[in-house]
Amino acid sequence: MLSPTGSKGLPSLTGLRFVLAACVLMAHALSGSALFGEEPQAALSIAAVPLATSAVSGFFVLSGFVLAWSYRPGDRARAFWRRRFWKIYPNHALGWFLGALFFVVTTAPSPMAADGRATVLGGVAELFLLKVWVPAQEVFNGFNDPSWSVCCEAFFYLLFPVLIPTTRRLTRTGLRCAWLALACAILVFPAVALELGGRALPGWPLGLNTLWFGYVFPPVRLTEFMLGMVTARLVQVESWPRLNALTRIGAMATVLAATPFVPLPYSLGASYGVPFSLIIAGLAVRDIHSRSRLLARPAVVALGEASYALYIVHFPLLMSARQAVGVKHRFAVLNGILFAVGVMVAAQAVALLVHRCYERPIQARFARNTRAVLSGRLELSTAPVSD
Repeated sequence: MLSPTGSKGLPSLTGLRFVLAACVLMAHALSGSALFGEEPQAALSIAAVPLATSAVSGFFVLSGFVLAWSYRPGDRARAFWRRRFWKIYPNHALGWFLGALFFVVTTAPSPMAADGRATVLGGVAELFLLKVWVPAQEVFNGFNDPSWSVCCEAFFYLLFPVLIPTTRRLTRTGLRCAWLALACAILVFPAVALELGGRALPGWPLGLNTLWFGYVFPPVRLTEFMLGMVTARLVQVESWPRLNALTRIGAMATVLAATPFVPLPYSLGASYGVPFSLIIAGLAVRDIHSRSRLLARPAVVALGEASYALYIVHFPLLMSARQAVGVKHRFAVLNGILFAVGVMVAAQAVALLVHRCYERPIQARFARNTRAVLSGRLELSTAPVSD
């Protein structure tokens, strides 16, 4: 059985985090910012929605994989929850503050917010990581829209100390069966969501209940997190099938190519969980056998370590930049692309600063187990590949 890689880490998975965060940033900058006229904006949206939603699915699978991989028997739930809190909440609070400041200072509605505005109820629910439990778009968008996935992660972390012992008790056959069952569940939930309907949403060909249940409802997205956990265990017990890179990439490419021909709820995440499990497992195996490539290079790993900061701060920055040029202003295609690229570069620079000067010092101060340090025992950490 393979053991976790310890201090060596899984650098390719850290690099993958940057790629996923960059996909979300690109989708929001080019499509969500409403920079262009009607026709180019519609074309960009067709490409951008799968780009962003697949990346979030990748984050969920990656999160489950990393936490299951780095788990040590005997790690207490309280210590785990403390580490997770100090990992995610300070950045979440910063993003919330920036989003709230934007809506307090600006007077014109934002083209990036639900119905052009945010509500106090949504903001309060977001601050306490609860907004995804309310089936109302003005609530689960909140002040900082992307934080909905952080709210889902908080639910996953709450359950992880219960899920991981069960996962570790499964035999190889049990793990394979669990993987297949989760893969099927991931594909069934969108069909259930389609039946829920709900009131029409501006700009969406889906009802409110369908969007909420199929996209942001934590128990539904838990299946992707659990798929990542089971995938990690299959790799650890050396029961993961050998798949070459062409097969793994081909699976994702096939799913992306099929996206325009399947019901929309499938392109909101469900279609991508299985292909991402193949990609993540393949990258982990390459790292284990010291065959890492581009994603494991130091520069990419450094960007990956700052990926959570990028994910959290980019939306308020994009809203502010969009507001600065006028919410009704529409760019020519080339000018709009140049504007979006400039904002993306600025967002990455801010994210690196936040990671170095805010996120890392807070984790170093609060996330470690004081008793473990005093006794000379290193406290378990999922760094550098934690989500």
